[in-house]
Amino acid sequence: MEDYRKLTADERGRLQAQGCTAEDWDSIEVTTDFTPDTVRGCGFRGTVRIGTGVRLRNVGRLSGCDIGAGATVEDTSAVEATGRSSFGSGIPAAAVNEAGGREIPLFTGLTSQLAYIIAMYRHRPATVERLLGMAEREFTLPAAASLCTVGPGTRISSCGILRNVAIGPDAVVEGASFLSNGTVASHPGQRTYIGPGVKMRDFIVCGNSIIDNGTVAERCFFGNATRASALTATDSLFFAGSHCDNGEACSVLAGPYTISHHKSTLLIAGMFSFFNAGSGTNQSNHLLKSGPVHQGIHQRGCKYGSDAYMMLPALDGAFTTVIGRHKSHPDTECFPFSLLIEQEGYSWLLPGSNLATAGAARDLAKWPQRDRRDRYAGDLINFEECNPYIAERITAAIAACEELLGRETGDVCTYRRLRIRTGMLRRGLRLYRLAQEKYLGAMLAAGKAPDADGTGRWADAGGMYIPLRVMEGILDRIDSEELASTAEVCGALKKAHERYGEYAAGWAFHRLEELLGHRPTAVDIEAAIEAGTAAAAKLAAMAADDMRSEQEASMAIGYGIDAPDDEGRMADFRAVRGIR
Repeated sequence: MEDYRKLTADERGRLQAQGCTAEDWDSIEVTTDFTPDTVRGCGFRGTVRIGTGVRLRNVGRLSGCDIGAGATVEDTSAVEATGRSSFGSGIPAAAVNEAGGREIPLFTGLTSQLAYIIAMYRHRPATVERLLGMAEREFTLPAAASLCTVGPGTRISSCGILRNVAIGPDAVVEGASFLSNGTVASHPGQRTYIGPGVKMRDFIVCGNSIIDNGTVAERCFFGNATRASALTATDSLFFAGSHCDNGEACSVLAGPYTISHHKSTLLIAGMFSFFNAGSGTNQSNHLLKSGPVHQGIHQRGCKYGSDAYMMLPALDGAFTTVIGRHKSHPDTECFPFSLLIEQEGYSWLLPGSNLATAGAARDLAKWPQRDRRDRYAGDLINFEECNPYIAERITAAIAACEELLGRETGDVCTYRRLRIRTGMLRRGLRLYRLAQEKYLGAMLAAGKAPDADGTGRWADAGGMYIPLRVMEGILDRIDSEELASTAEVCGALKKAHERYGEYAAGWAFHRLEELLGHRPTAVDIEAAIEAGTAAAAKLAAMAADDMRSEQEASMAIGYGIDAPDDEGRMADFRAVRGIR
C-alpha cells in the first residue's frame, strides 16, 4: 500500500508549466517519490491518486481515479468516475432466453459452471437465489467505489472515454473508443488487451483475453482466454477458449470453445459449447405470437454449415452437424454424432453419421491443443472423448434406432418431425453399437476404481462432465448453507471434476453389468476392453477412409496452376495440405 501526500507548491508550478490544469490542486495525491517530469498536458478534476513511476501525457480529463505504480495513460480523452459504481459487477445479462428468466449477473469470479447453474437450474429457485446472494455479497457490494482504477503496469493509450472502469494490472488498452461501467479483471503478467475502436458498456473482461478491432458489447462477460474481434454482442457470456469474430451474438451463453469467424453469422438465444458456426449461421427466437421467448440448446461439438438456419426452440444433439434451413424445431439429443440436412423443406436425419467421418476426430483432437487457459482460469473442462455423458446418449440412440426399425415402416420413418431413411437408420445403429463398445472399453481400460456416484444420468455443465447425483448433492449443500460462498461452491465442483475418472469407471461398470445381466468379472471386463479396442479401430478406419477421400485427385482442383503436369499439380496439393 503506497503512502500519498499533497502536491508541493513547486510541483504545482512545474505541472502548470507543462500544460496541466486542475479544478483543485489539493485533490491530487501523489507518492513521496513523485516527480512532475512524467506528467504533461493533463486536465485534473476531483480526486486523483498518482502512484510511483506513473506516466501521464495528453489526457483531457482525469477525474476520480486511482492510477497504480508504473502505469501509463497517454493521448486519451478521459479517464473518469461519475459517482459511485460497481464497475459492471451485478449487471444482469439476459442469457439463453432473450425475454429473460435466465439472467446471469456479471461478476469477476464468474465461471462457466456457476453461469450454467444460475441459468439452467431455474427449477431450483432457492439454490439460484442463494448463489445470486453470494455473488452480490462477495463481488458486487465490495466493488462499489467512487474512484475508477488503473492497475499497476497498465498502459492506456490513444483512447476515447473510459468512464467508471476498474482496470487490473499489466493490461493494455489501446485505441478503445468508449468503455463504461466495466472491469478488466487482469492479473500481473497476463496478456490482457483491449484494442482499437472497442466500445463496451456494462462489462467484465477477465485476464488473458483479447477484445479487439471495433468490438461493440453491452452487458457482456468475457472469460479467461477468450477472443473477440469486430463482434457485436449484447447480453452474452463467453467462456474459456471462445473466439468470436465479425458476427453478432445476442443472449448467448457461450460455453468453452464457442467459435464464430464470419461477419454474416448470428448466434442468438441459446447455450453453445465446443460449437463452430459457419458463414451465415442464423437462428430465429421470435415467432411473432409470443415475442422472443424461444431458446436453443446446442450440445457439445455441434457445427453449423454455411447458411444453416434453425427456428427455435430446438435442441441439437452432441456432435451434430446442421446443414440447410430447419423450421420443425428439431430435437436430436438422443442421436449424437448425426448429420441434420434439409431437402425440399424437410429436415432429414442421418443418425450417427459423424462417427465415421474425419471431422469429429479432428475436433476432438484440436480442442486440448488450443487450451489457452492460465493459472487464474476458473472454468473446469473435460476433454475426454469417451465419457458417460455422450455414452448414455449413444445408449439412447441404440434404443431409438431399434424401436424405429421394429415398426412396420417403408423406406422412410418419422421421429419427432424428422425424417430418417430406413437404410440410414440401420447404418446408424451399426455405428452406435460400435461407439458403445469403444466408449465402454475405453472407460474400463482407464483402470480407475469405480465410484457408484457415477451411475445414472450425467450433465455437461459448462464444459465439465459431472454425474447428476453429484451435481444435485452440491446444490443441496448450497441450500443447506454448508457451501456458503462461491469459492466453496467452485471448490466442490473442482473436487468432483478431479474425481471424474472414478465416476466414469462407476458408470461404465454399471452399464456393463446391465448389458451382461450379472456383475462383471475380471474376464468380462477384459473382454469388454478388447471389444472396445477393436470397435475403436473399426471407427478409426472409417474416419481414415473419409480423410482419404479428401486427399484424392478430384479435390486438387485449383492446385499447381502452373505445374507442367498432373504429378506437379498433386505435388503442390500435397505440399499445401501437408499430406505425406
